[in-house]
Amino acid sequence: MGFKFTGSDFHALRFISITIFALVISRSAFAKIPPQNARTEILKLEQLLDGSTSDFSDEPLGDFLSITIPLKRVGRLFLVEANIDDQVGNLIFDTGSSGLVLNRTYFRKNVMISKGNGGGITGSIGDVYCTNVDRLQISDLYYENVKADVTDLGHIENRRGVKILGLFGLNMIKNFEIVIDINNSELQLNRIDKKGNRLNPNSKVLKFDIVQKVENVHNMMFIKGKIGGKQLNFCLDTGAEINAINSHSSRKVLNTITIDRRSNLGGTGSASAEVLYGTMNDFVVGDKLFDPMKTIVTNLDNMCEAYDCNIDGMLGYDFFEKGIICINFVKEELGICLRKGEKNEN
Repeated sequence: MGFKFTGSDFHALRFISITIFALVISRSAFAKIPPQNARTEILKLEQLLDGSTSDFSDEPLGDFLSITIPLKRVGRLFLVEANIDDQVGNLIFDTGSSGLVLNRTYFRKNVMISKGNGGGITGSIGDVYCTNVDRLQISDLYYENVKADVTDLGHIENRRGVKILGLFGLNMIKNFEIVIDINNSELQLNRIDKKGNRLNPNSKVLKFDIVQKVENVHNMMFIKGKIGGKQLNFCLDTGAEINAINSHSSRKVLNTITIDRRSNLGGTGSASAEVLYGTMNDFVVGDKLFDPMKTIVTNLDNMCEAYDCNIDGMLGYDFFEKGIICINFVKEELGICLRKGEKNEN
């Protein structure tokens, strides 16, 4: 299921970029004057921000070696059903977000402190806060005493017409071997040992068409790819509804992209930015030339600065639908089982 794009309605495309929560941290400040019985929690949160406490955890719990979590498709976004404290709803599966992010609409009563303003692909997304979640459960997977960022995600929820509790980011599952199969709407998590080997002897072994090194930089996934013969650094973002290329890429790279139109891009905040919308024609990973994919061309400099690393592009929905993607950070390995018809040789 995809979108039908027109020049006038392209702004409706919600692009959940890796800089949704690239936070520009200012000094900690109270979100509001806390009641007496909340001051201990405030102190813990402040200590967490300055790195002087380890009371919070994102350790995944649950009695399983392998688990398959259904993914619900809403347009080009994928959701997992979650129970967070007393709230039941959906989290956007977003590997471009570093951890757990909550929609402030449903967590206004939580004790929280300010982290300053957040930045997105179209600019500031407004205030971001830090809070604590007692329990997060997704199927048989659960977490206890988890730190979460909180910001306004109401506009995403309104456009989609479903209850969005927040974002479920990469840091929550980085200790697993991750198998993403969006064509079958499944996310599989396999527990692994210190060498990255699966602990479940009965789990299905995949035969990969592509094996590539993957890096975890600030809880974001990066792989190397080529366009126009130039090696580029791509972030893998399941929350991005379309691919993106940095407009400051070399002319050799940009000349391979067929531009269809200019349009406005809506980000996580209320602002928008003009982008070029077109087709990526010469994308190679390993020795495989991929079929053309839709992309936008936009300025990613703010993202590079926020994460202090070079980001040449982002790979979103159009990339993940090419097949089954398996990520193992212990082995620093990404494997791709391409769908039939995608096995083009370079």
